[in-house]
Formats: sequence, structure tokens, C-alpha cells
Amino acid sequence: MITVALTKGRLFKDFIEYMEENGLNDYIGALMGETRSLYTVVDDVKFIFAKGPDVPTYVESGVADLGIVGSDIITEDEFNILNVSQLPFGDCHFSVAALPGQEEFGTIATKYTNVAFEHFKNRKMDVSLVHLNGSVELAPLLGLSDAIVDIVQTGGTLRDNGLVEYEKIMDIHARLIANKRTFYTKEDGIYEFLKEIGVV
Repeated sequence: MITVALTKGRLFKDFIEYMEENGLNDYIGALMGETRSLYTVVDDVKFIFAKGPDVPTYVESGVADLGIVGSDIITEDEFNILNVSQLPFGDCHFSVAALPGQEEFGTIATKYTNVAFEHFKNRKMDVSLVHLNGSVELAPLLGLSDAIVDIVQTGGTLRDNGLVEYEKIMDIHARLIANKRTFYTKEDGIYEFLKEIGVV
């Protein structure tokens, strides 16, 4: 049996849509079941559900053999994992956003402080970073920051809060990650699963 770590959020919905497009109904039925269980088993595959930032930790430790995670998470933090391949869903991007007419970006609020630091360092801009765990759109509205660095998919949340994109930093995609040891010791089971979901 192999174990696959998933996150129940935007990326999970994209994964379900991808499986629907490819007729993987057995997996969909199990993953979409009305349950509070933190895992489900389909044939020889156990799916565990975790918060997005925890998925690489489960994979790194060997609790999960594979994980599906946004590239934002493995760009922000370093993990001792195999970054196997890009997946054909979960597309979005990092952006700098602020209120219209904002001329200076001295203070940046973000969950992704490492991504923001590298971006502004490369731009040779000296900024102060404010780490927030959620609802970063509030920061410029309340005067906590001049701008934010955040993930943008459709831009709807920005528009709803009167913010505009000033600069796109980098694209984000879903990534397949693997444990460095079990990727080879469970090669047959992993290959079978990857073949089923159309990754190989």
C-alpha cells in the first residue's frame, strides 16, 4: 500500500476536477465522501488529508510516500523531498497587490516572507515584512502595510477588497512530491498510481 498526502482546499478541488476529467470515479467517490475522517483507503492507496504546509512534512518523514502540494509551499520553505513533477492543475501566481495609487512599498504584509524577501532583494528594494497567517488583504486597508504579497488565482478577493495587482512575482502550480526513500522501495505501487492518474 502507498500513502498519498492531500490538502483539503483550493488544490483539492482542482485535483477532484482533474480526476473527473479523466474518469477516475473510484477515487472521486472515496475522496468526496461525507466524513470527518482524516484518511480514506481506495484499493492499495491510502489518502491522508492535511493542511497544505504540512503535506511536505508528512512526505519528508515517510508517513506519506507521495504528496500533492502547491509549488508556493515548497518555494517558501525547504524540505528534504523529491520534487517529482509539475501537475496539470492548480495554476495561480504570487503577486504584489495594494490599494490603487499606492506609490511606495515600504512595508509588505504576507504569509510568504521568504518569497517576498527574495523578490524585493532582487529588485534592490529595502522593505519591512510583516508576517500574517491569513486575511492579508486587511493589512493595507487598516494601514498595517503598504502592500501585500499573496497568491492570486482569479483576483476576486483582491477586487472585493479594493486592491489591485501591481506586479506578478512567479507562477504557482500543483507539484507531485515524494519521499526520497520510499519512492524507490515502493516503486511498483507508486508507478501504478501515477499511471492511473495520468502523470506518467
